[in-house]
Amino acid sequence: MTTLLLAALLAHRTPTLADVIANVRTAVAITSPIPKWEETDLKGTSQFRGVSSGYELRFEPNGKFVQAVDSKLGQTFGWDGRNFWEIDLGGATRHLAFEDVDRVQSLVFLLTDFWLDTSAPLDLSLASSAPSKGLYTIISTSHVSGLEERIDIDAKTWLPVSAEFDIAASKTKISLSDWKMAGGIRVPTLARQTAEGLTDTFRVEEIHEAKASPASTFTIPAYSPKDIEFRTDLPSSIECKRAESGHILLHPLVNGKDIGWFILDSGADSMIIDKAAADTLNLPKIGKETVVGVGGAVQEPFRTASDLKLGPATMRGLTFLEIDLHALSDLFKVKLAGIIGFDFFRRFIVQVDLKTPAVDLFDVSTYHLQRGDWSKMEFSSGNPVVQATFEGDRKGWFRLDTGANGKVVFHSPAVEKLKLLDHRETSAVGMAGVGGTSDARMGKLAWFELGGHRFEAVDAVFSQAKTGAFADRYLTGNIGQDLMEPFTVVFDFGGSRVAFLPH
Repeated sequence: MTTLLLAALLAHRTPTLADVIANVRTAVAITSPIPKWEETDLKGTSQFRGVSSGYELRFEPNGKFVQAVDSKLGQTFGWDGRNFWEIDLGGATRHLAFEDVDRVQSLVFLLTDFWLDTSAPLDLSLASSAPSKGLYTIISTSHVSGLEERIDIDAKTWLPVSAEFDIAASKTKISLSDWKMAGGIRVPTLARQTAEGLTDTFRVEEIHEAKASPASTFTIPAYSPKDIEFRTDLPSSIECKRAESGHILLHPLVNGKDIGWFILDSGADSMIIDKAAADTLNLPKIGKETVVGVGGAVQEPFRTASDLKLGPATMRGLTFLEIDLHALSDLFKVKLAGIIGFDFFRRFIVQVDLKTPAVDLFDVSTYHLQRGDWSKMEFSSGNPVVQATFEGDRKGWFRLDTGANGKVVFHSPAVEKLKLLDHRETSAVGMAGVGGTSDARMGKLAWFELGGHRFEAVDAVFSQAKTGAFADRYLTGNIGQDLMEPFTVVFDFGGSRVAFLPH
């Protein structure tokens, strides 16, 4: 049935989801007898993280894709039909999970029309049978996470024009326009994605048919870092100390200079440098990024450095995210120059004993665990995540955060869903971090088990945050330093694993 005829029929009765989807599928030519290309290659430009970049999106009719932004702050995402993956701005690879999957899927499935395919891992529903402001709204619900994406359809053209979804109480908006034919389908050649006030733009300037690529094109590439050096002739042990807050502090050299103490933070998804410290070294600025912290989100620039040396380990050509650490310096009662996060952990084996304290670094290629066993680790926006059990024999995914003091913080969605405040005596507390402060309650948790160790009568914080990191609905909570003190913790980010070695 043609779009014109179907539209005429809809004018005389209430449209169903099937009616609207049929019109959309016809508009983007999904039902066209013209065969789809084996593979479509879209090339153009983007404005990504505030930097002008090259752009390419390759995809197959079955939904497999690779989307690449080519610049100093670029990023590549892919889906092999089962697993989503990323190559970050430093060239490191990782499989995606939790909110990272939803962010990528919600954009790229729109750009390739795969959300309309019956094999897509989505359920579709109609928000209303009557168009609002000339738009029908379809709700696309992820099979895995349950995330709902609202997709607005122009009631005249039947083409998607915008979409939006919420992650950690943060709204992401997408606009789609300039639709053009790519073989048997029509694709948007201009897309804008806005989150936390920062807009990334993707503009397609060339549309090509391509022969089907090998399956390896869409699978996560092997990663062998070329930007590191590890000297086995130097001791593995690193000079460190604990701040009054309990955080472990280290003294790396940046561009050959000692600029102050850095926090060792497994929960930091990037390397961070204080603005004043970066200015002291005259580090170049480039682009910007939205940083989601305890109190919400802020936008900050990146700063580039030639190298960072810490004991036997050296990283070259690294990119820091600039954040003013003045408030944390006052809290820690020590001048802070930066934070050592994901990029460093991804390239080396990092062994941490919070109680002593002690930090040891090892070469990934030669390291062998001398005792104990590895536990599986996932990643949430670059943060290591492990499973733990707690009161009521409940199980959840928790961020493993050496940069957080205290024992455990439960995220506000988990607090509400699991009714963790019911029949529990609590008191009001405030939580401070990047982006400001947020409200919470503190009380006793009967028990919490991590790495085979059971903690009794645990002091726990129950977040009341409406936005920010502790409003994250994908994870149950955040594990801090106090629950890691009974162990020597061995982080192997590259192997997606962690070992908890009892003292």
